[in-house]
Amino acid sequence: MKTSTYKLNSINKTEIKSAARKALIMADSEYYSWSDEQQEQFRVLKDEKSRQKIEHVLLSSLLDIKCSFEEVDKIWNDQPLKHLNVLNWASLLTKGIGEDFIMLNEFMAMDKTLLDFKTLYDYDYADHLYQEKARKEESKDYKGTDYYAFRWPPWVRLLIEDKFGYSNFTSVATHLNDGIEEAGNDYIKQLIPHDYVEGKEHGKKAKGGFSWDMKKDANGLERQLEELQHRWYPYLQSCWLNISKQNAKLDLAVYSKDFDWDNDPHRCFIFTNENTLKKVRWKHFLSDIESLTADYSMLEKQLSEEVEKAKIFLDEQYQDIMDNFDPDVIKLRKKMKVVMSSGALDDLEKMDDDT
Repeated sequence: MKTSTYKLNSINKTEIKSAARKALIMADSEYYSWSDEQQEQFRVLKDEKSRQKIEHVLLSSLLDIKCSFEEVDKIWNDQPLKHLNVLNWASLLTKGIGEDFIMLNEFMAMDKTLLDFKTLYDYDYADHLYQEKARKEESKDYKGTDYYAFRWPPWVRLLIEDKFGYSNFTSVATHLNDGIEEAGNDYIKQLIPHDYVEGKEHGKKAKGGFSWDMKKDANGLERQLEELQHRWYPYLQSCWLNISKQNAKLDLAVYSKDFDWDNDPHRCFIFTNENTLKKVRWKHFLSDIESLTADYSMLEKQLSEEVEKAKIFLDEQYQDIMDNFDPDVIKLRKKMKVVMSSGALDDLEKMDDDT
């Protein structure tokens, strides 16, 4: 990746490739006699037995872990975070498609794979239709929304300059909105200092896992904080929609930004609009975006401007709430009960153990 220091330089790339090659041969001895298309089909469509054979070899070759085929899934899933980059890199070579061995790290319908979508637009629009259908099933009053690029950013793994990397694909509107939301939430905390404390039900067993019950403590201004946050969310939605509409008319462009997250090499790819997505094929991702690459500093400038507008909005709402809001009048709003699976809690503990 084009960073000053690649974070996984300590990993032996030759060993990774050798282990992946050995694993694919173990899965099917004829693999390297097939055409590129046949190999790609196998990597994506292989059955469970072949997958277990591959992961069995990778565990043995890269981590010197000996186990039976029946134990592979459990041992693979139980690996600590420090081993995941090695396994994920090798695994990508046995799963990815196209020039960059790209792999979508998202759940898909049982009868769908990344091979079913030629361009990024094909996938994203299908995902939009799926999300819309789900919302209409959840609420009869849901009116639907127009399609704009990457409202829900997918997570991806791929090779960049023959090195493993994590990535997310997003739109300019979603990327800017995330930055606006983060800055706005920090500013709300300046306006009304607050924290979260455990409620009475937090951590108690519930159907499907454990209750997540965290209460806001704003030193007596909890109602005012709730009202300010309630006004903030529609502003964010409106902001995303306005930027999406503006960007739909702009020229094609792709921006990229590297994130300094732990030991993971992570690059975010940011697309102007749906027309840009139509020009980028999954199998030729990096080569297709090369001519579309734009200067990320343009987005930094736009984000700074949007954050200033958001702060003005929050200042106005805060002053109105402090002057006119009656905290004793309780508005009726639908309450949600959040339940976390035991597996999610295990993952959090696992992350703590690895830090």
